[in-house]
Amino acid sequence: MLMEDGIAGRPVASAPPLVAQMVDKRTILEMEIALTKACEVLPCELDNHRNRCFVAKKILKRVNAGERTFGGMVSAGMAAVETLRRRQEQV
Repeated sequence: MLMEDGIAGRPVASAPPLVAQMVDKRTILEMEIALTKACEVLPCELDNHRNRCFVAKKILKRVNAGERTFGGMVSAGMAAVETLRRRQEQV
């Protein structure tokens, strides 16, 4: 989405909405718990900020696609962890 800024009338990209603006508080809480559950099974060598962000993004992607069940969020997180494990095995 492009908007014009007030100074020179140049188009600028608008920022995507924050997660808190897209879903309710309960969904955010469930997303956080799903992330924690998924990251609990990350092997120690994969437990880092970058990989946790990867898992969180996969959960968020599922929520943005319409998933609102806790089980679906956990499933998305576990699938992301499995993807990370497979990537590690290929190295």
